[in-house]
Amino acid sequence: MQAGQACGLFSYNKGLSQYLQDRVSGWHHLKPAFTGEFHDYARRLGVPDGKGSSYFEEELPQLLKDLAVDLQPNQRLDAVIVDEAQDFAPLWWEALLATSTDDAEIYAFLDDHQDVYRRWGSPSTDGSSPLEDLVTIHIDENLRNTRKIAETFKSFAGEHFTPRGSTGLPVRRVQCATEDDLDVAGDCIDALIEEGWANNQIAMLTTKDRHPIHQGYFDREATAEYWREFHANESEFYGHVLGFKGLERSVIVLCVNGFKDLSRAAEQLYVGLSRARSLLVVVGDSDLLEEAGGRDLKTALSRAQAWAPATPVDR
Repeated sequence: MQAGQACGLFSYNKGLSQYLQDRVSGWHHLKPAFTGEFHDYARRLGVPDGKGSSYFEEELPQLLKDLAVDLQPNQRLDAVIVDEAQDFAPLWWEALLATSTDDAEIYAFLDDHQDVYRRWGSPSTDGSSPLEDLVTIHIDENLRNTRKIAETFKSFAGEHFTPRGSTGLPVRRVQCATEDDLDVAGDCIDALIEEGWANNQIAMLTTKDRHPIHQGYFDREATAEYWREFHANESEFYGHVLGFKGLERSVIVLCVNGFKDLSRAAEQLYVGLSRARSLLVVVGDSDLLEEAGGRDLKTALSRAQAWAPATPVDR
């Protein structure tokens, strides 16, 4: 990018968008013209607000495409960068590219094995991919996770995957009934803090129902406050795997408390298993994990350290 060119930095995930906004907020040179969620960008350009899945999935991008016809050259983007691009539906891409210049630079960072919303493989209106002309560059090396952690999700990651981290701590496996998952995962957090892990190093991620603390923010419609507290990095975090894509913490307690759609379970497990940098704790029923993740995951977790966190009563 050159000085004077307008760049848009996009993602779908609210938490990741907030992280990107925080990172660029202090830039004095080459600061993006827009950083954040695609839908917020559309509204900034004048697309009227709305609600419901049909609005976000179809109406808003179509309205943006219509609006883009009349954009002046100085209102268009010279470069488009999208992180977690597999979350973007083809119609979103069409609308986004309609707001850019004819010779705009396009960069899409994605992992199609983490297509948890099943949007990436959907055809566009003319049956083609909006990005079919882009040059594909595979990033083979995994630097986020220790090798012990990477071994648990290797079967989900595809052929372009080479762990480069240290060996690391053993993955911990906590067997429990699905209906007990949230309570047991909470015991894990207490035990980890007692071991010496700082609370702000830990995040609990669920695969179905939210933890009550997470649900409380949702009920109060306090999404902005929720993500501000995560990025403040002052305490343990309670989230869902769908909202944690592109994010990480040193310790992840993955609470496999069911799935709303078992056909999307493998992608959700891949996301959840790959968020920890140093220690991964997998809590859940073995039969459900095998059904959702297959034999390879069962084999990988058989090598994990069996763990039964002490409860306050045990102490």
